[in-house]
Parts: sequence; structure tokens; C-alpha cells
Amino acid sequence: MSRNPADQTREDMVAALKGHTVPSLRVQGFKGSFPHFFREQNDFISLLSVQFFSSGGSFCVELGYADPNRSNVYFRPDAAPSKMRVSATRDRMRLGAPDGGDHWFHFGLTTYGDARGSLLEVNALAREVSARVVDEGEPWWRTKASTRS
Repeated sequence: MSRNPADQTREDMVAALKGHTVPSLRVQGFKGSFPHFFREQNDFISLLSVQFFSSGGSFCVELGYADPNRSNVYFRPDAAPSKMRVSATRDRMRLGAPDGGDHWFHFGLTTYGDARGSLLEVNALAREVSARVVDEGEPWWRTKASTRS
């Protein structure tokens, strides 16, 4: 797709994520369906969710986990892994902000016509997300799995 990023829609971004990022997650052992994914490794569950900005044009990718005792899960800790959500965890991280904080990926204009940041082409963003899951997410989950309570 070679469109002006200002003309890209949420549907374009979802298609790019499903075309690039979801297959990459599957290779890494993730199950689930867009926008919520999980991976069970022994007794540790890695969680990933994609969340779009309410006014459009950007999204974030949140990571969480469920430790063996489920002490990091404050809502429905007894839920099946497929039903767990990042939003129900205490300790989480956003891709692009490995040291804490906030990070959004910008692909288009908001409903009020503004860009919240530098706009990037949707396929490039989807590839970036895939790379960040490997480069930032995997080390974060490994650290959390090795420091279990």
C-alpha cells in the first residue's frame, strides 16, 4: 500500500497487523485472536493486547503476564489463559516504552483531523511492532518469568 499516511484508516492498520504481526506472534507460540493474545510456557503466561486510541489514528501494544501463583492478575486470576487480558494485570509494559511510560504508534489522523505524532505507513508500523515484540517484549517476559514469586 502506498498511500498518504494521513489517509490511512484503522481498518488499514488492523489489516497490516493481521498480515504482519499476527503471523510473527504465531511463530513465537502465541494463541488468541486480534486484539488479545496469550502464550503458555510451562506455568508462565505471556499476554499481549493491541489498543486503539478512542479518537483514531494511533494504537498502543500492551504486554502483561500471569505468574504461576497468578499474583500479578488482580481480576479473575482463575480465568483460563485464553480469557486473560493485559488490563487485568498489575505489572505491564507498553512496547516502545521498555523503561516505563507511554508509547503510541501513529498511522493516521484522529477524528478531529490532527496527527498525534509522526505518521508512518501501516505495513512499516506492523513490521516495527513485530520487531519490538522480539527486541523488547521477549526480554521483559523472560525477566518476569525468572523473578517469579
